[in-house]
Amino acid sequence: MAAVICKNMIANRSMDIRYAELWIQLEPFFKQNMKEAILATLASPSQLVRTQVSSLVAAIAAIEIPRGEWTELINNLCTNANSSVAQVKLASLQTLGFICEELEPKDLSNELKNAVIVALTTSIDKNENTAPNSNGFPATKLAVKALLNSLPYSS
Repeated sequence: MAAVICKNMIANRSMDIRYAELWIQLEPFFKQNMKEAILATLASPSQLVRTQVSSLVAAIAAIEIPRGEWTELINNLCTNANSSVAQVKLASLQTLGFICEELEPKDLSNELKNAVIVALTTSIDKNENTAPNSNGFPATKLAVKALLNSLPYSS
């Protein structure tokens, strides 16, 4: 629940203008520590926690990536999308999908767009053995769903 509240505040989903610039105004050292803690939680064994944290990561990415910040996030998620650890793979694919929903194609360089598309397409495997998450979506289905959100990046 904390991840949802934090995401709603950061993304100004609460419609309270006091929070519109909250994330941007935080001290860089504090933001870095927050991002590291949030990313560490992505590997949670709980699908619910991973989903909520993925959404929080996407909200932060939607603020920072267009500003040229947190540039390593996309590459890290793309690398982790090929992880042999199911939780890491599923969380990375879901986070990439959420980020693709939040960002505009102009927010990413061609190199990052290509990295996202390659990570998603290489995660599609009809013979997949990855256990499904609580929504019944194995990694392949998460990758396809994220790929649909990334289609504007391919142009």
